[in-house]
Amino acid sequence: MAKPPASFPLATIESVARAVGDLYTGSELTILLAEAGLRDDPGVSFTKWRRIAHAAANQQARRQNGQPVVNLVAAAMSPHRTLSRVHQAAVARDEINQHLSLVGLRVRDDGKLARTNRTSTDVEAAARTTRLRALLTQRGAHAEVLTYCRPELVRADYYEAVFEAIKGLGSRLRQMTGEDLDGPKLVEAVMEGRSPRVLINPGHTATQRNEQRGVALLAKGLFAAFRNPAAHEPRLHWTMSEHDALDVLGTLSLVHRRLDSAAASAHS
Repeated sequence: MAKPPASFPLATIESVARAVGDLYTGSELTILLAEAGLRDDPGVSFTKWRRIAHAAANQQARRQNGQPVVNLVAAAMSPHRTLSRVHQAAVARDEINQHLSLVGLRVRDDGKLARTNRTSTDVEAAARTTRLRALLTQRGAHAEVLTYCRPELVRADYYEAVFEAIKGLGSRLRQMTGEDLDGPKLVEAVMEGRSPRVLINPGHTATQRNEQRGVALLAKGLFAAFRNPAAHEPRLHWTMSEHDALDVLGTLSLVHRRLDSAAASAHS
């Protein structure tokens, strides 16, 4: 950029810091911050994102423009530095771009910042949705999971999409069996015991019975980890990164694929 941008809002700096902090180790950040000319590095006693935000915000205040943040992004997203973590860097770049778009900037593939049209929160949500669906499609995600990649569910973070998708698993099990339970108790009632109503294989051998039990445990674990806690605690305590959402939704896809083979025997 020929001319340094105006100073960035603190919220933007913090969002960029979180994305960069997720990408690098503490020792790597020491080198990165020095390369970016951010002299106020408070050191490893700070959490990674607070360390980055502190250094960038202080240097921005000193220079009275946004060049320190530009330098930070250029150093963090340089292809020479991201080559060993291409997928993680792509996720970080998209995350940074979602926040920079609100001030009319974007990160190019070469790590440099460029001007772009300002966007709104709705556009950001749509971008998150498109990316999440694309990544899940590449992983072969089940259609039952892709249904929950909607802008209204990923506007703040990815937790709502995961939460609703896991509720969808409960709904599918109830439709398959007519059972009226929910969560782990539902899984226990229809997938466990001597004669499971949702039988994912013939169950003739120890290997098949172990597979049945393993898939049931996966389903119970998803409910226990994400469905039940959210029903009893304030929503503000729950956030989720794209990385975690992809992993959870991938596991959920596996369970749904096993249920596909079980559908014919579900009502027997």
